[in-house]
Amino acid sequence: MDKLNIISGIQKYRSEVDTNFHMPGHKGKSGILEEIGNKLAYYDITETIGTDNLHYPTGFIKDAQRDISKVYGSKKSYMVVNGTSCGIISAITACTIPGDKILVQRDCHKSVYNACILGDLKLDYIYPEFNKKYGLNFSISLEKLEEKLIKAPEIKMVVLTYPTFYGICFDVKKAAEIVHKYDKILMIDEAHGSHLHFCQDLLPISAESSGADIVTQSTHKTLPCLTQGSLLHICSDRVDINNIETMLRMLQTTSPSYILMSSIENSVNWMDNNRNRLERNVEVFKRKTKELRDMGINVLEDDWLISQGCYDFDPTRAVVSMSELGITGTELQEILRFKYNIQMEMADLMYTVGYITATDEPEDIEKLFDAIKEIYFEEIKSKEKREIVQIEPLPNLEHAMKMRKAFYAKNVLIDMDESIGKTAAEFIIPYPPGIPLVCPGEIIIENTIEYIKTMLENGIAVNGIDKNNKLRVVDMI
Repeated sequence: MDKLNIISGIQKYRSEVDTNFHMPGHKGKSGILEEIGNKLAYYDITETIGTDNLHYPTGFIKDAQRDISKVYGSKKSYMVVNGTSCGIISAITACTIPGDKILVQRDCHKSVYNACILGDLKLDYIYPEFNKKYGLNFSISLEKLEEKLIKAPEIKMVVLTYPTFYGICFDVKKAAEIVHKYDKILMIDEAHGSHLHFCQDLLPISAESSGADIVTQSTHKTLPCLTQGSLLHICSDRVDINNIETMLRMLQTTSPSYILMSSIENSVNWMDNNRNRLERNVEVFKRKTKELRDMGINVLEDDWLISQGCYDFDPTRAVVSMSELGITGTELQEILRFKYNIQMEMADLMYTVGYITATDEPEDIEKLFDAIKEIYFEEIKSKEKREIVQIEPLPNLEHAMKMRKAFYAKNVLIDMDESIGKTAAEFIIPYPPGIPLVCPGEIIIENTIEYIKTMLENGIAVNGIDKNNKLRVVDMI
């Protein structure tokens, strides 16, 4: 080998970026990882005499999970080293049997759909309320949630996302009351909310303290944890703990990383002892977002969102749009990256999104918002007229066949334009955030193909579309 490609690639990236607002939550600050960051190889051990086993813990791993459970107030908590996707799939398959129906929020992560394929489940959807003017999925309607449960009493469990990638929240406590009224299990994908518990006066209420039965969290997103470190909380007696543990043993690696487990425990402990840092950063964020909104800059802010009909907002999510100036989210992300050496988490057609965590310093947040302000006033002076690109709501597509059947069916690779009217064999997913536009078994329509083209033309990566603009459909021959 001529060089270490990954190491040199990361070194190049680090040399180009001064400040980042993307996951993981430690933001590359090795000191926050404490002992683990200084002695990586030292903590990389295996199951042997004197250690423990994540799948059957009896020693210090059992103690660590017990202590994490105490912090979050759960009935029982599990460390998950295969990411929250593994926790989600484990939880859904543990609470269902093949053929069961579950109700899911349509803008959920692809891992929920993967659980339905693996578990041979039927799906019913509840769509978020879409705000066309601002191109945002707002909160789900709790009235529609109850209607769904009344019309389909066979639904076994409900899976909802809280908060969304954009920080938008619904009334999770009321949702739990509705779901339990009809004796169903409520699972909350709180992948973006492992920090909520630690700043309850300034942030939306956490799902684990709101009546949810199961909560999955990506500690690596908003806590100072290494990537793939996650948690699965069981919060009620409605959940069969034996089934959960059985599925975790099946789906997690048989060689769980002690480095990741140490990192999960360390991140929860660090956050528990540094709540003041999160409170400080939330206060800075709120002040700066209000300042920019007062200047006419479209930065999402909780009071404004609530006035627009949204239930609540997580003010650790920097969500910025200059679409009214004809600047796409991807263009804004590139300006921040190459002019200001600031890297955000993701961008779509209208917004660029970044994570504020307790590991950030106030000057980091100030730098981001000062850069946004400078970009805005420079662009507003420009006489160049640009086309405004709009985000479209999630399509409500007809199902030609069950998702699992389509996923395993014989398929063919064809041009996008030829796929209209055919049945998708794979997911089509703008990534991030990993929310499918089209799922296997759904009939592809022209509007969706045109929207995919718009995203590709504007630098959005779309999984399921290859470099030649081809995709896979079910071979009906």
